Amino acid sequence: MRLYIILAACLWAVTSPLWGKIVFYSDRDGNYEIYAMNANGNNPVRLTFDAAADFSPVWSLDGRQIAFESDRDGNKEIYLMDADGTNQRNLTNHPASDSSPTWSSDSSQIAFTSTRNTPSSLFVMDADGSNVKQITRHGRFIDKPKWSPDGTQFAFGSYSIYVINAQGRAPARLAEPAEVARAMILEGWSPDGQQLLYAEANMPADKDTLVIATLNQFKRAIIRWRRVPVPARLEMVFHSAAFSADGKSVLFAGKWKGNNQWKIFQFRLADRKLTQLTYGVGDDFAPQERNVTLPVEPHGLTITFWGEIKEDD
Repeated sequence: MRLYIILAACLWAVTSPLWGKIVFYSDRDGNYEIYAMNANGNNPVRLTFDAAADFSPVWSLDGRQIAFESDRDGNKEIYLMDADGTNQRNLTNHPASDSSPTWSSDSSQIAFTSTRNTPSSLFVMDADGSNVKQITRHGRFIDKPKWSPDGTQFAFGSYSIYVINAQGRAPARLAEPAEVARAMILEGWSPDGQQLLYAEANMPADKDTLVIATLNQFKRAIIRWRRVPVPARLEMVFHSAAFSADGKSVLFAGKWKGNNQWKIFQFRLADRKLTQLTYGVGDDFAPQERNVTLPVEPHGLTITFWGEIKEDD
């Protein structure tokens, strides 16, 4: 008996050069630009080429676009580009400062902070820049908002960490594990939406502490927390960390003590293995790994199998 199986798969999903990439920004070429590299740090590729500063890149959840900040127009605005760096366009065009983009779970909307209302507020717009709506209205300082993976809530920093629902209502201040921290800076959600990563800014100490907080089922309170035991020989920048795509590691920009250049590191939580991912001149910041798990339609890529099975007796 002979069995013939003809198997075809979506080649883009398998062979795309940005499959499973980490985006970050760097001044390695003399100006802050956005780069992408393989998850192991190999093959860095420059995606933006502009005299102004480009920074804070973030993947869309379907992996096809990158939102980022730029001051190309004289102040901070939100821009968008395709995953390979092409088709760059301005989404916001306002005299105020627009920053900190974060994607909805279906990649159809982008939330961001803006100083259009003092001190700053949370806004949401469609992914093409249209239909801008203000979400928060109570004068609370909004820093680094992050949309939850299920799309139901936002977390943000405001000296402590808060969550609100996706409509901007019902704010809740999450419990703090220690009063020694001068401020708590939000870094992001875990891929499963059950944890938050934040930093304790222990100034004037020379090192900030990353904390993983596990939330209750309603994401309204911290039920357990643990500090990330990064080796003491490293200094960390607290505004530049994220969970890896599988949630098993933390990515961050740090520097060795006695070295003034910031590089990107991966710290694996299970066995505490530390891996340096970037080298060379310049400072590298804000790593974010694209989720390599094949999502379910309609939010992402689909692999299709087709073929014919033959049997010969």
